[in-house]
Amino acid sequence: MNKNKVKRLIMIYIILMISVIYVSIRRTDRNIGDAVQVTTLPVSGKVVILDAGHGTPDERCRK
Repeated sequence: MNKNKVKRLIMIYIILMISVIYVSIRRTDRNIGDAVQVTTLPVSGKVVILDAGHGTPDERCRK
């Protein structure tokens, strides 16, 4: 390869990496502080059951 082509490819790669890092940092900064508290109900003495809720019975469970 020609030295100029190699230098050009390296510069394009560096600019691309800087752009990707910049966009990812900006996206992360925007999401900070977006949490919203929905409810504050007391849960002491209660049982919480989590259900995946996919809508169909689990095929792997053969009870």
